[in-house]
Amino acid sequence: MSENNSRGILTLPLELHLCIIQELHAPDVLNLGQTCNAIRSSVNQRRVWEAALRATCRLNQLFEPSYYPLEDLDLPELQRAALEPWRRSASFAPGSIIEAAYRSEGSGTSRNVLQKDIKLGGGDQLDFEGVYIVPGGRYVLGRTEKYICLWDMGQTSKVPWNTMADRLMSSSIMWVTHGRSIWSMSAPKAVDITSFRFATSENETDLRVYEVGPLPDVCSIREIAKLQGISSVLTLDDFWLEGNTLVCRFDEGMVVWDFIQSRYTALQSRGGEMSKITTNGNLIIAWAGPNIGVWTIPPLKPLETSSSELRKLFSEEFTDGIDFDTIQQDEHSPWPSETYLPSAWYSFPPDALEYAVLHPDYDRKTIKVERVLLDVTAGGGIYSRRSQTSFTMDLKHGPQDDEPYRTLCGSFATMVDQDLYPNPARVGILHSVGDDARSKGANRVQHAFKDLGSLDMDDFSYCPPTGRVAFIPYQNDITIMSLAYY
Repeated sequence: MSENNSRGILTLPLELHLCIIQELHAPDVLNLGQTCNAIRSSVNQRRVWEAALRATCRLNQLFEPSYYPLEDLDLPELQRAALEPWRRSASFAPGSIIEAAYRSEGSGTSRNVLQKDIKLGGGDQLDFEGVYIVPGGRYVLGRTEKYICLWDMGQTSKVPWNTMADRLMSSSIMWVTHGRSIWSMSAPKAVDITSFRFATSENETDLRVYEVGPLPDVCSIREIAKLQGISSVLTLDDFWLEGNTLVCRFDEGMVVWDFIQSRYTALQSRGGEMSKITTNGNLIIAWAGPNIGVWTIPPLKPLETSSSELRKLFSEEFTDGIDFDTIQQDEHSPWPSETYLPSAWYSFPPDALEYAVLHPDYDRKTIKVERVLLDVTAGGGIYSRRSQTSFTMDLKHGPQDDEPYRTLCGSFATMVDQDLYPNPARVGILHSVGDDARSKGANRVQHAFKDLGSLDMDDFSYCPPTGRVAFIPYQNDITIMSLAYY
């Protein structure tokens, strides 16, 4: 009797072991398996690591079909995939950023940092203008003026990167109507665990929404909605997907369009210039330097099918408004050099929004990166914010020109343009390591630079948890590579 009590969890049947273990994160599962032979036997069950991989996808907001079908992954492959984000984050040991930027492409260190690069070809030789990696690293979107390409890189963690073909042709191409051009494209956004969407503007007069999935079975682009006839007097500044709505920002205001239920609302804006505007659920959040304003989006009303032209929304019906001059000034907050929002794929907490601000100190030649959580649970324009973590780096190596902010198991990653005179500029990825808000290591944050071996590029996209980065060298096809970790 006493012997059974001393064994504790070991006396439980296997099914209960599995129920408990499947609730753990992948690193905890690995550590648990090293405690004793009896526990290791339970941990090495295939269903445990399938559950761990799905949990890794949820925590790191990776697109699950990147790993499908799971049946094709053996147990070691499942384990590597589930553990990769944590191993990658832990492996970015600090080093000399300056030395990394000076290294030549042929150096041994560079070969350790960069694995084989792969060219992504399109339907013709038109130059690509934009590239997006769907988090998970398997699916890539590329945009030209005339078409959008979708590539399937193959099952993530299954095929060794170095054995892949040097050039990969697209799985699907979406061409615009003859005589029209794609002016811009939103970043892809997950619909569910099998599909994602993106939007485009054509000739600055039409907005279209496209869907891909369910993946990996349906790997093609299809149009699901369009809104025509933006007036020539309106200037479309930006647009992004928010659930089943497309949010469009103009100089004159904003339009929120539910393209599933064909409903909309239009809001006129006035007042000062904003550095950032975004939405979270039914809230609009705007930044004016260090100051923040929060507004509730009015209820959407039906969009008459007989008049689907967007220009007709901006007339006498354009009555609701946002006055940016009503944003309260905070005299105690330092003026940031830049405000960074997470990538489009990042899912905000239900009643909060996470972002990063950069505070330069020109006297000390440093820059402080602060991660902030904005709590908007009260609604009605009321909010509170608190700093989660912060760290400093050399001002010379800080993020440049509003480059995207990404998450890496809670860390900060961005593109850096290294211009170290008299050497040519180098482009690479900058990571912060150790600023996970769930840990107690905020005062031990370090950063490391990964040189991409490129001198110039038109656009880039990066998936930190898998290390896959795609960029467009000047007037060239898209190049995609995998950043190695030690």
